[in-house]
Amino acid sequence: MSLQLFFIDPLLRFQVKRRFKKNPDLMTLRAIMVAQEPMNSKLPADITAQQIELGGVPVEKLTATGAETSGAFLYIHGGGWVGGSPRTHRPLTRRLAAQTGMAVYAVDYRLAPEHVFPAGLDDCVAAYRALLEKVPAHQIVVGGDSAGGNLTLALALRLKAEGVALPAALVCLSPATDLAATGGSRVTNAKRDALFVEAMMHTVEPRYFPGGNAQNPYISPLYGDVAGLPPTFFHVGDTEMLLDDSLRMADKMRAAAVPVTIKVWPRVPHVWHLLADLLPEARQAIYEVVAFVHVHLRNVPTLEKAS
Repeated sequence: MSLQLFFIDPLLRFQVKRRFKKNPDLMTLRAIMVAQEPMNSKLPADITAQQIELGGVPVEKLTATGAETSGAFLYIHGGGWVGGSPRTHRPLTRRLAAQTGMAVYAVDYRLAPEHVFPAGLDDCVAAYRALLEKVPAHQIVVGGDSAGGNLTLALALRLKAEGVALPAALVCLSPATDLAATGGSRVTNAKRDALFVEAMMHTVEPRYFPGGNAQNPYISPLYGDVAGLPPTFFHVGDTEMLLDDSLRMADKMRAAAVPVTIKVWPRVPHVWHLLADLLPEARQAIYEVVAFVHVHLRNVPTLEKAS
């Protein structure tokens, strides 16, 4: 464990978890992410950001100077379906662009509660379909974190049901896969989780899918027919409330003969990848994502370990 990680846990508990204890509403996450955006949105000189549309959906396209590969990484940000944006996730997406040499398309999907399910998922489907007109499916990776990991898996299930060509691979970072909250880690890790409190989880349904069925596979991919989905990569921390969401989803996919790579990291916070400017563990985790992408997209070059 790095010295930086040693100090991050108490810092997050003081700055973030304390706010959720005072106001355990999913909308608190939006306020936290809005406050963090100015710090997270900085880009280095070798990364270019373009604001474009795919299928009528706003998308931020990040490309690295000298990028030569033709592949594409469709990235779906997290934020509890109510917060976040492509700008909040630049500490991760800019590194994916730089280290893979691929264009990263970060989807700025509609957020709840103003736009409840399935609006955000519909946007992701529309963006992917439009991307297919530019890049063949076998050169596309789709990935996301937390709620974005949920949407990544739900998108794959939708594409399969609609007969659309599936991407080459999926990347899920601390995804929420079971909004019915039947995993034991929601309770057993409630105190260990550096960010969230258990009471907040009960506000997901009225904010994101009011009156909906939590076992709808497009809301909770754990309940979907996962046979035939692309190779899938999972990262999750062992202290996260969402630990079982990854473990159980990975087990289900393996049982359906889907190639799965999963790593459970010790003591890291939820989606620690976003702390790559501070944590060596985050930079190593991103490199592992890049290595997975390299395996499944032949046109992505082998890269030196990046900072």
